[in-house]
Amino acid sequence: MTSLVEARAAVEKHLEGCGGDLPEGDALVILEEETLERSWGWVFFYTSRLWRQTGEIKYALAGNAPLIYERNSGRILPTGTALPVAQYIAEYERTGSPGG
Repeated sequence: MTSLVEARAAVEKHLEGCGGDLPEGDALVILEEETLERSWGWVFFYTSRLWRQTGEIKYALAGNAPLIYERNSGRILPTGTALPVAQYIAEYERTGSPGG
């Protein structure tokens, strides 16, 4: 069973491979205060480090869907951005997939 620290590290590693279009010196960072814990794992939210530090719109991200981390399997599943995150979580809890 995975701890929050291990889950966060796995998601950080996953995000390293997702920031290809970011400006030089930027990276994707987890929004710690937004992390949601559930019995099955966590939902991690993330953004651009430069957006977080500066608030400058040129560093804002689009399409940064929250990630579900499954505590028992270690799988990382993207949710979506079209619906409220609560709907993706409910669908995941109902079907095992945030997309249904």
